[in-house]
Amino acid sequence: MSDKLAIRKLLLEKRSALSPEVIEKAGQSAAEKLILMKEYSNANTVMVYMDFRNEVPTGKIIDQIRLTGKCLVLPFTDERFCIIPYEIPEEGALSDYLIPSAYGIFEPNPAACRKVDPESIDLVVIPGSAFDQYENRMGYGKGCYDRFLPTLRPDAFKLALAYDFQVVSCIPAGRTDVKMDKILTIMTMHP
Repeated sequence: MSDKLAIRKLLLEKRSALSPEVIEKAGQSAAEKLILMKEYSNANTVMVYMDFRNEVPTGKIIDQIRLTGKCLVLPFTDERFCIIPYEIPEEGALSDYLIPSAYGIFEPNPAACRKVDPESIDLVVIPGSAFDQYENRMGYGKGCYDRFLPTLRPDAFKLALAYDFQVVSCIPAGRTDVKMDKILTIMTMHP
């Protein structure tokens, strides 16, 4: 377990040191890469995380989903760290449907949004602290996504967004750790 903690700490420190310019470019790059994927084109319902603490930004992805008329789903995390998916209505500003969590992460307002059956989700865009070449993912230690992802249809596409330095050769993975279908890697430095 200490290996996991050490890897998470190191990579989160690197991530927290990213400049606003690198983060802005990462968000643009992630949106551009995602719209070219057939899994995105074929998806009707897309669940995306709300970025926090220098995660790869998802604002442009969310805007794209809303512009194309796909169903946008955002995660709400309850007090037991269980993810509940909510659909964000198409009309109005995104901010009309969000409230800050106890941790300061914007989440769907359950009073303004409708719960979604996880089986209806075609594509899930997932954050993490570390990933490896075998599509393993390490989250933040609460197991939120590892408990949520098994509730999806087996063919739902699990896509992680990661900065290049977050993808290492191998991370410790247990039987409850859910593998990604793909890790969309965003470069932070140009050669």
